Amino acid sequence: MQIVTLIQEELAENPQLPFYLNFIKALQKGIADNSLPVGSGLPTHRKLAEELSLSVGTVTRAYKEAQKHSLTSSVIGRGTIISKPSKHIDIVNEQQKYYDLSFVSPFEYLNPSLDSALEHIDIQDKELLKYHEPRGMLKHRKTGALWAKNFGLTVSEKNILVCAGAQHALLSLLIGLFRAGDKIAAETITYPLLKEICQRLSLQLVPIKMDELGIIPKHFELACKNGDIKGLYLMPSCQNPTLSQIPEFRRQALVDLCRKYDVKIIEDDVYALSLEQKLPPLASLCPERTFFIASISEALSGGLRIAYAASPDEFVQRIEQSIGYSISMAAPLMAEIASYWIESKIAEQTLWAKKEEAAARNVLIRRILDGFSLETRSTGFYAWLSLPPPWTNEHFTETAKNNDVLVADCSHFSLLSPPAKNAVRLALGGIEKREDLTKALTVLAKILHSSI
Repeated sequence: MQIVTLIQEELAENPQLPFYLNFIKALQKGIADNSLPVGSGLPTHRKLAEELSLSVGTVTRAYKEAQKHSLTSSVIGRGTIISKPSKHIDIVNEQQKYYDLSFVSPFEYLNPSLDSALEHIDIQDKELLKYHEPRGMLKHRKTGALWAKNFGLTVSEKNILVCAGAQHALLSLLIGLFRAGDKIAAETITYPLLKEICQRLSLQLVPIKMDELGIIPKHFELACKNGDIKGLYLMPSCQNPTLSQIPEFRRQALVDLCRKYDVKIIEDDVYALSLEQKLPPLASLCPERTFFIASISEALSGGLRIAYAASPDEFVQRIEQSIGYSISMAAPLMAEIASYWIESKIAEQTLWAKKEEAAARNVLIRRILDGFSLETRSTGFYAWLSLPPPWTNEHFTETAKNNDVLVADCSHFSLLSPPAKNAVRLALGGIEKREDLTKALTVLAKILHSSI
């Protein structure tokens, strides 16, 4: 086994280092020189321990450390495989020289004025500068319940917890609901930060086959029968990155299965409000086991790190403890600004303006990339482009970058390695001027046409 040879070389060179560090160095070397190709499998913990005359516990720790460094990932049915080193998608990167279509920035130049908020909130209110219970101040939780109604969810403020953005809400839910080793089901193509968080929490992601309507219930049930699935993560109304929308009959089938197999649901539909959709959230169909994340960044401001997590009664305290452990509480001053914008209808007006701009840009991208397999929504904030042969994810992404355009390729979103699809997500809101977006899309069109 190549990995054994690499480890033995590192152990000979660095006998003073603990085994897990030599294991990481061996993986990094193998990935760099391609002697350990991306997607290739590693031996089981016990097999490697036998080869190196080590305890299984020593090898297990090394595998866990490698996963934390994003060098490996666990895939149900395949064991531990080599991961592709990559930048974090959906975390903003300063890329001044590029037209950036890789990061879904929600038309930040249309955000409401901070001046108006500061004029109307009581900046003399000393309560905004004090510690409060981790779930947030009561008045801010009431606003969270009000905001949840925009998603079609009626919930009491006692079930709302104020979080420091949607990612923090997701982290708090995963910490509060699950334990290391638990299996979380998700679509084969899913939100990339879910992968990162689960790796660091040692949660196993189980990929479930999907189609144009999202996750397929019969494949989800098969996973439930084959393994002890503890959780299901979904973006049912506007999936990131494919824009798929789960129809109502399939939503009902999924919640029925979650009840049958005692699976908790995390519903993280942050882009649902970018579309004109009236489908019931899973949290309204299955309120006793669904945890809903109602984000406001996409409507208001990425820098206003406030989101609301809705939880069933019996789990509120556990989620609150997770918030307390991580950040003590979301900043009350931030929550106060969010409350003013929501209650004054400024949030609603801002979201309308962003959807209007998104509509114009969706017309633009469909015109420029006409003839290619492009998934869009009339007011969606991004598009999903299936690449024609002979383009691969890596080749197209690199070619676009060499022409000053950044895109997010399918490998960042895929739970399978290599990814089953060659496709890229194209964000529409990060470039302020439409003429600059036109230039970027025209570059991509020329690249695509060059392969025909």
